Amino acid sequence: MSLPLIPFIKPALSLADQLTRLTSRGLAVNDPASAAHYLEHIGYYRLSGYALPFQKGGIGPDRHDFNPGATFELILDRYSFDRKLRLVVMDAVERIEISVRSTMCNLISVRHGPHWYLKANVFNHRFNHTKFVEEIKDQIGHTNRRRRDIYIDHYYSKYSTPSMPPAWMVMESISLGIISRAFQNLLPSEFNPICDEIGLPHPVLASWIHTISYIRNLCAHHSRVWNRECAIKPIAANAYKADLIPNDRIYAQLIVMQVLLRKIAPGNHWAQKLRDLINEHPDVPLVSIGFPADWLSRKVWSMI
Repeated sequence: MSLPLIPFIKPALSLADQLTRLTSRGLAVNDPASAAHYLEHIGYYRLSGYALPFQKGGIGPDRHDFNPGATFELILDRYSFDRKLRLVVMDAVERIEISVRSTMCNLISVRHGPHWYLKANVFNHRFNHTKFVEEIKDQIGHTNRRRRDIYIDHYYSKYSTPSMPPAWMVMESISLGIISRAFQNLLPSEFNPICDEIGLPHPVLASWIHTISYIRNLCAHHSRVWNRECAIKPIAANAYKADLIPNDRIYAQLIVMQVLLRKIAPGNHWAQKLRDLINEHPDVPLVSIGFPADWLSRKVWSMI
């Protein structure tokens, strides 16, 4: 049963009032001037997401009160860790995304030509190919020159047919979400060479690309990934079940990135960057983001 709607009457608070509210709830603020600076440039509401683990919670009138020992600096440390974690994640996502775009485009273009994405018979019969092409047109600026990248505009300015650019241009301009759906709906004859190249079965690789797209969007919009219960979860491939169950925290996403990076960028130092970040923030409990206590000794992280 939904509760009846009520008017929103909460007032906006000045920085001084925001600090007063925090301290009145039991939060220790060691440097009020510094805290006011961060409230101004990060925002009370954004920081409140990192404050929740330090508060009593529940449904009582004291649910917003802070537990003993909670400080503004500890909340800021969680925020800082999360911000840096998003940067580490995006470092991995960039390489994985570019690899997926390139591998998919290269292998299918050789088989079906530069405009293979316009051919419905490359995809399974359940795929809405018409909608797929329309989404591509929208993202590359097919009818809106102001939205086009330079290389896309060059194609339209120079060539009369086909009516849209080749796949290697299109794949650089469309979202990973569209690419993920396209890969998921390829025919086996098209996805098998890609899966063989990366070394994962199609259901797993399709799930993992979808996962990467999801986490990429979170990071691109500066959303909190620390202690988030992820809405999109990667399939727990048999070879990695011990590491991917449970799979609803960022740790599972990091496992996916580590496995894919080891395949597409051998000798990379991404896992070491992750370890360095964790060492920089010893007060951040790893259990809240799904890390097992023995994570460093697990085989998947053996390249650290």
